Amino acid sequence: MSDNQHIKTGVRMDKRDRFIADLRDEAKARGLSFQFDKGRGKGGHAMVWIGERFTTLPSREIDPKTERKIRKALGLD
Repeated sequence: MSDNQHIKTGVRMDKRDRFIADLRDEAKARGLSFQFDKGRGKGGHAMVWIGERFTTLPSREIDPKTERKIRKALGLD
């Protein structure tokens, strides 16, 4: 989601939500499918798929080191 969507909906996005939105936008730009499923992860974690690759997202905010690892696992590095 962009900042414009924040203004339209009035909902403030945390860093994790912005990261997920950025992944969705990048997948779309690359012509890849995107899927996000909170129900598949344990303890608040979630699963994300981009194309044929997938990884787990932690339930906490995504720090830069974790972001690099997630992006590498999804083939977006």
